[in-house]
Amino acid sequence: MHKVLIVEDNVDLRENMRWALMSSYTVVEADSAQSCIEAFKRSAPDVVCLDMGLDNIPDGGLAIIDQLLLLNRFSKIIVITANTNPTLGPEAVKRGAFDFFNKPVDINQLKQAIDRAIKISNLEQPQPESSQQLPAMQIDTSIFMIGTSEVMKKVFDVIKKLSRTDVNVLITGESGTGKELCARAIHYHSERRTNNFVPINCGAIPENLIESELFGYVKGAFTGAAADKEGLIESAEGGTLLLDEIGEMPKNLQVNLLRFLEDQKIQRVGGTTFSTADVRVIAATNRKNPADDGSSIRNDLYYRLSEFQIDLPPLRERGEDIVHIANTLIEKNRRKFNRSRLHLSSRSEQALLAYSWPGNVRELENKLSRASITCSNDRIEPEDLQLALSRSSGNIINYKDAREAFEKEYLETLIQRSNGNISEAAKLSGISRPTLYTMIKKFDITI
Repeated sequence: MHKVLIVEDNVDLRENMRWALMSSYTVVEADSAQSCIEAFKRSAPDVVCLDMGLDNIPDGGLAIIDQLLLLNRFSKIIVITANTNPTLGPEAVKRGAFDFFNKPVDINQLKQAIDRAIKISNLEQPQPESSQQLPAMQIDTSIFMIGTSEVMKKVFDVIKKLSRTDVNVLITGESGTGKELCARAIHYHSERRTNNFVPINCGAIPENLIESELFGYVKGAFTGAAADKEGLIESAEGGTLLLDEIGEMPKNLQVNLLRFLEDQKIQRVGGTTFSTADVRVIAATNRKNPADDGSSIRNDLYYRLSEFQIDLPPLRERGEDIVHIANTLIEKNRRKFNRSRLHLSSRSEQALLAYSWPGNVRELENKLSRASITCSNDRIEPEDLQLALSRSSGNIINYKDAREAFEKEYLETLIQRSNGNISEAAKLSGISRPTLYTMIKKFDITI
């Protein structure tokens, strides 16, 4: 059981907390600043529940936070305070506390915070070089971004650093590289994690509706507006708004968004008043350099959104990550399709590494799901993945040639199975239509 240190000088409160937590954790107790430090050194708890009013000092816990983090920078400290000063809790978080609660504490919420703190602490602990555990970035309690490649380790490090700030972020990367997962990870590790994460695909909402969806509207603003409606920005209050495919947003609406980013004020469609919304905005686009490549994003909006930019690498540049991700997805498919012995053959691993993955992780997931259902035994072969290794030639070719051979063979099979219907081919493969057309042109494939 994980260990929780309760630091509380009120005997009754400390006893109540101990009884509430002891069934889920090993509980250690302290009743003063000195006994807190001694118990911390002695027991090395996973989480500290720290009263801020120790030793009759209203904000005495702030100094203890500094001491605990000096002893172990990975410590997770949950502050509990009866002080009515509204800045004390946020100040504790700035000093390094994981979370804070006002008294009286809701025990269920406290348990959730403790569990969340333990999970994040486990992710942050340095792994010995001999460890076989894959580096990962937790997105919520059950979802991870996985990667052992150097490029992904850098992405994970940037996400953690950005989570400690409130700057606007622009995430770029090809379709299927995990831009929404990246945005969710930033939100989940930030102080906004207890509030909503609201994603909106700017290319999926009709142009005549996107303004009212984003900003809301008042009753009578247009035909069918029978009552006031909250917009997506308002629904993300205190949390994070993801604007996916920001380049698809109409230019006139980009002006309104820019105004909101500057003053955090919104006006509902048909309304006459402004209201304030505390929302962090993260944007995403499949264009790597949207300010320079003729993108439809306004330059002034781009520079406002990209206070920090994360460029997600395509799957083909992540080396052995491909196999690690594939094995993780197969583990999910074992449970999903009730096939407990499902696994990749060594030939399949070679085929996965040789293929260029134009549809990135989304394409990999689609192929593995299909193969998990259709493979004739528990071993997934390249043929099940529609990445058949050619056995007709004994000639050894270099990696680039092998990859292009696999890609061309896959495209020809895909076009054949979809009877030349590009929309159907895009649906089957998880590759966007523009990317498919580019690939078909590259390999001079006849439709």
